[in-house]
Amino acid sequence: MPREMIGEKATKRMTKAARPVVDREVWLDAARSILIEQGVDAVKVEPLASMLEISRSSFYWHFKNRQDLLDALIEYWTEVNDRVLRSLVEPHESDPKGREELAKLRLRQLMMLFIDERQFSSEFDMAMREWARKDAAVAKEVARIDRQRIAHLQKIFQAMGHSKPDSLIRAKILYFHQLGYYLTGIKESDAVRKRVAPRYLEVLSGIKL
Repeated sequence: MPREMIGEKATKRMTKAARPVVDREVWLDAARSILIEQGVDAVKVEPLASMLEISRSSFYWHFKNRQDLLDALIEYWTEVNDRVLRSLVEPHESDPKGREELAKLRLRQLMMLFIDERQFSSEFDMAMREWARKDAAVAKEVARIDRQRIAHLQKIFQAMGHSKPDSLIRAKILYFHQLGYYLTGIKESDAVRKRVAPRYLEVLSGIKL
């Protein structure tokens, strides 16, 4: 076999072997699972590699070290858990009446999102808050996200015709109510949650589902 062909095949084998086995998001999702189940102290390279059944070398294709992974996990939380929230809470209708109706629709959608949780993980949120108790930098980021979410809710209530101060109070009541649900660990079936959600929304915001 010509030397050139041998060299080409060897290069292809080396390139293939050098490629990461799994992509970055797979590592992050595994880290998220461990964070939820065991806490941040358990989020380490070896357990992650064992969970994914791959060698640790793949990890270093995506992250410099464990701290780099933890920093990325914070960003992953803000992206994954707030992506849908950001798309829901901004009413864009220019007509005041249409804007009010759109705001009400957004609030209904938001309530159903909290119930469904397929696109918003309350477990991930609570795990981040537990982590924040131990880490000032994480606590700062969680507080920033809380302010951002409340500000979005405030805009919805303003679009519904409430004053800015009243909208802020309503936003906090609705948001802290939902956090309280998560923090107390109340276990309810989807059927029960969907049945009581309309009444909660009516009491907290004055609108009906």
